[in-house]
Amino acid sequence: RLPHGRQATIAAVLLTLILGFSAVARTQSADDDVIAVVNGEAITKAHVMMFYQSLPQQYQQVPVETLRDQIFESLIERKLLAQAARQAGMLENEELKQRIDYITDDVLQQAYLNQLIETRATGEVLQAAYAEMVAGYDNSDEVWARHILLENEADARAVIAELEAGADFAELAKVRSNGPSGASGGDLGYFVREQMVAPFITAAFELDVGAITSDPVQTEFGWHVIKVEGRRPTTPPSYEEVKDSLRTQEAQAALTERLAELRATAEIQRTDEGAAQ
Repeated sequence: RLPHGRQATIAAVLLTLILGFSAVARTQSADDDVIAVVNGEAITKAHVMMFYQSLPQQYQQVPVETLRDQIFESLIERKLLAQAARQAGMLENEELKQRIDYITDDVLQQAYLNQLIETRATGEVLQAAYAEMVAGYDNSDEVWARHILLENEADARAVIAELEAGADFAELAKVRSNGPSGASGGDLGYFVREQMVAPFITAAFELDVGAITSDPVQTEFGWHVIKVEGRRPTTPPSYEEVKDSLRTQEAQAALTERLAELRATAEIQRTDEGAAQ
């Protein structure tokens, strides 16, 4: 049995594949017109799109119509070789049977999960999830701040003295700060309370715009001198900005629930030597 974290990773990868497959499936279902017949077997527009979407990314930058003749010829040759393999009895090869079974299972599980996700992640469901997200959104302010990080309190107080004497905060940060933001003048951009450690965030949110801490602030990283450059209310993202992530969340929930249902009613036996007893 896989550890829980490993199972979650596999499920996440599977979900990524399925979400990508859904757009392909919609295209294929609409393009099943026959475009060629090889020894009585049809090649359809769906086959063209599947072949095109299996090409390396650089070829997918080229419109499919530009590659139309090359794709047609490749599909015809592919069909001829597959027919020759059947005539040679290769379908009786046990290794090939296992590979075909594996590929068949892969296509079936993708199609099944695509259908499951399309049923679960409807527009109404996503809109409801967005409304719930917005209702619980924290409308507190976010702060834009700079800081100068020093190794000890004495150095931090010396920097505060320089600032009180008229030194420019950003320029002083470039030469005195030990933090990675020093090169950009100590600029931390805008942040909310959850993004910083407690002593730092408390000090930053108590300062007025333009103010500098009168005493250095100690955290696990060292001693900070902080200046607040701006303050603004936070606003929730728009529906369009989070629609894809909401769909992924709903898809993950659908996948998790359905797998749990299937496992609960399945008879699963591990026969390898390393199977858990």
